[in-house]
Amino acid sequence: MQEAPTLQALLDRGRRVEAHRPWPRAVVDEATWQLAIEQLSSSRWTLSGLWGDDGALHMAILDPPGDPNFAVLSLLCPEGRFPSVARQHPPATRMERAIRDLFGLDAENAPDSRPWLDHGKWGVRHPLGARGAGGETKPYTFLPAEGESLHQIAVGPVHAGIIEPGHFRFHANGETIVRLEARLGYTHKGVESLMKGSDLDHAAKLAGRISGDSVVAYGVAFARAVESALAIEVPPRAHWLRALMAELERLANHFGDIGAICNDASFALMHSHCAVLRERVLRTADLCFGHRLMRDCVVPGGVSCGLEPDDTARIRKLLAEIRARFPALIELYDNTASLQDRTVGTGILTKALAAQFGAGGTIGPM
Repeated sequence: MQEAPTLQALLDRGRRVEAHRPWPRAVVDEATWQLAIEQLSSSRWTLSGLWGDDGALHMAILDPPGDPNFAVLSLLCPEGRFPSVARQHPPATRMERAIRDLFGLDAENAPDSRPWLDHGKWGVRHPLGARGAGGETKPYTFLPAEGESLHQIAVGPVHAGIIEPGHFRFHANGETIVRLEARLGYTHKGVESLMKGSDLDHAAKLAGRISGDSVVAYGVAFARAVESALAIEVPPRAHWLRALMAELERLANHFGDIGAICNDASFALMHSHCAVLRERVLRTADLCFGHRLMRDCVVPGGVSCGLEPDDTARIRKLLAEIRARFPALIELYDNTASLQDRTVGTGILTKALAAQFGAGGTIGPM
């Protein structure tokens, strides 16, 4: 049995890009690219990212036991084509579709070549690659589902509340969902195009405006990329402040999501209580960091704000209130049989599926 290659072996087969930080990167040929795909399809490695560039493609790979345990492989695409990753590793499908829409690079023998982000409304084709004039697009074809007693339910793209548009096509047999297919991209903002050529201050502001509920998360991701590229050391206090802001953001989002799930099951009381707790978190963030969403507080090199002694007391008071109120809400949840019937056991993400899609954090495989 042939021994599986290491990430280091694949990097050695290519041309190293010495200035790439913090992870090693190499420009490889198609044979090496295909070898990497085979390791992904056999679940030896994890696909962390797949994105395009002007005439090139980049793949970020994670191999936790390896040394190095993370690497980026780049493939030049002078003819605008590349061997499909999704053909052997399905989690790459949406990334390949996005690459085709934005850069005009085609995945050869891809299992799904439908557009993903481009709805034919931009007035331009392949905005980050060889730009061309936009034209008429074919109607979007949803995947079929066949069988007796199936019915089709179309939801969106316009929804209630403030959530962004998305079209969801359900094929159902009674209560059983046979197929659910989503079409997103209705509010694609073109942030990558806006960032192109801008200075770091402006780019950091754009990163913090990608998603209203992930302002800190996107800000930290962009700042750390800049700091790695420029070898900038961030003061320890700035790291801790970023972590604190990220936790406040997480708390606000979790209260909003838990309440919304309960509201979807007609448990309006729980929704109201969670909304109050979410508002408490946002107001505390505003008092401590000057903005409810902590926008522009994370900047490359550190943070743009600090904490005063009164702010520390405010956060401690907030946490004490959450510790006192939230367990009571959970007890109320546990004693509501109809809500339990609608939520417990639904939407389960298995460890195997989480691992296949490279999910990390609290939802990743333990």
